[in-house]
Amino acid sequence: MNHRMSHLIRTMSALLLLPAVALAHLDPSSWRIVDVSSDNLVTGEQAEHAIDGNPETQWHTQWHSARDVEAAKPPHFITIDFQASHPVSAIRVRARAHGEGGVPRQYTMELSPDGHTWRTVAEGNMAFRSTLNAHAVVTLAQPVPARFLRFTVVSVQPSDRQREPGLAVSEIDVATVKSPLVPTTLLPVPQSREWNYGGYVWRTRHQDLLTYAAEHRPRLIFLGDSITHRWGAEPCHVTPRTGQSIWTTYYGHRNAISLGYGWDRLENMLWRLQHGELTQTDPRLVVVMAGTNNLEVNTAREIALGVAGLCDEIHAQKPQARILLLAIFPRGSDYQTNTRLHQTNDLISKLGERDYIQFKDIGAVFLDAQGQVIQDLMPDSLHPNEAGYRLWAQAIESEVSLTLDDSPVTAGSPAGN
Repeated sequence: MNHRMSHLIRTMSALLLLPAVALAHLDPSSWRIVDVSSDNLVTGEQAEHAIDGNPETQWHTQWHSARDVEAAKPPHFITIDFQASHPVSAIRVRARAHGEGGVPRQYTMELSPDGHTWRTVAEGNMAFRSTLNAHAVVTLAQPVPARFLRFTVVSVQPSDRQREPGLAVSEIDVATVKSPLVPTTLLPVPQSREWNYGGYVWRTRHQDLLTYAAEHRPRLIFLGDSITHRWGAEPCHVTPRTGQSIWTTYYGHRNAISLGYGWDRLENMLWRLQHGELTQTDPRLVVVMAGTNNLEVNTAREIALGVAGLCDEIHAQKPQARILLLAIFPRGSDYQTNTRLHQTNDLISKLGERDYIQFKDIGAVFLDAQGQVIQDLMPDSLHPNEAGYRLWAQAIESEVSLTLDDSPVTAGSPAGN
């Protein structure tokens, strides 16, 4: 059993979050492509990459930079043979892992029992949840027995970065009632963007953190997104470094590392953990505050499963470490009515019942008496300023000092005392 499958089994078997269900959507390893409109053999972006189970590869239709010919224009299509009949209940299309270009728009989805008689099961404009790590799910009203799937794309989403009229698809996932779709929060993938955000390059930061960890063997780790990134710990790569002075005071003497990346989602963090960011560390404590960037893309249950997946991965790699799991911080002017955020925090709070996880909700320190986000602590209603980071550090200091077995940092104490 490979590492990825064992990870899914651990996470999706968590009784706190899931009923007893199958562990994954259909395995594509035996599928084959029987027809395709075009692909990029020159650059290695052939149709088989849409069914190889690896979101870091992609099927891309022919474009003229790859061959000395005119780029292929819509419609684009791909026909897949499952090699056996399945009662198909849902189909998910994942756009390519790197960048916005080539996202499907108008489409037709057809199923067939024999490759000759076709039934249109869905058509129209694909409802992608987001343009970053984009994925769209087509759910059928009733399961349809089929051996063949034909996916036709009539038009592609407009994009400022799309220079060529082409289609890019990283994966096509197929589910049955007994084998539902694995949430994208549990499918590790690098961050999806082709531009620099906040002054840093995602893969460069990853490599620099690997080097930093090998040189320092950190014992205190913070894992998260831009909210964690803006602590400003070295190596930083980002501006503004809002919490840098607070980090120095509370963590500068504790051999700590910040594994925070702007715009990261749970699936990006999972990829990072599985690609070495914990390997050269000796953590006694890992502080996790993650999932806010998934709120626009995933359900509360999917986000909770993703958070559980991160905790499972940390525990599998570093079983000696304790995890301080923080509730997702308040955000936005609609925080009080943000049902998905509150539901997610309710779900992940149950992870605190595991003996190596402590759950703590410190969100109240950022709220006024009416339960609204305090602008003087979070000017953009999302990222703390220096005062906000000070409150964050103070709110978890007892857990940090106890786990690290060192002296607590107090408001008047110099760093390291």
